[in-house]
Amino acid sequence: MPVPNYSLLKGDPQPGAVSGKNPHFRIPVNTATGSYTIDVNVESTDGSEVLYAVLQNTAPPNEDALLALPDGVNPPTGIAIDYVRTQINGAPMIAKDAMTLLPIGGSSDLNDQIVSVVNQAIQDDNGLIYAFGSFYADSGGQQGIHDIHMNQGNSGSFEKDNGIDQDGALFVYLPATSTWISVFIAFQTESWNTDDQGNPV
Repeated sequence: MPVPNYSLLKGDPQPGAVSGKNPHFRIPVNTATGSYTIDVNVESTDGSEVLYAVLQNTAPPNEDALLALPDGVNPPTGIAIDYVRTQINGAPMIAKDAMTLLPIGGSSDLNDQIVSVVNQAIQDDNGLIYAFGSFYADSGGQQGIHDIHMNQGNSGSFEKDNGIDQDGALFVYLPATSTWISVFIAFQTESWNTDDQGNPV
């Protein structure tokens, strides 16, 4: 069964911080429809070491469609992303060998880079963040996006999350320079060879 409520959040990012027992970097986001939170995995705790890539001056898939979206939570119809299948100008959007391994307990490097990306968006008066992942609304009234990582190729307890065209990622747009920053996160245990249901082959 795929991740629930696959969605895309677009809005104005605010300064964030690491929180929680299972550390996530939480980015508050203001939109015309309310406030949301983006929860980004920044530390491995269970042996599934994090793989990540923070790419400056890159093009996202479907740039025009992203810019045309209204603020808030959107269904990613026609613009869903897939680490294995999505291409940009005939090349893979991201490749596993372009990602860096973050060992267990080594949260500072990825945390620092997420802070830097968010700060770049804040410093641009009209900077925007786009978060692909699973929409949630908790009992305390907080709403946001999590599962900001590859959501296929899992075995074991996370196999239930497998699916295609439902991977998570962050894209930041800086209008002052007309540039984009992309953030991709996966787990070393996830296979990049998957079938049409996102299960490892």
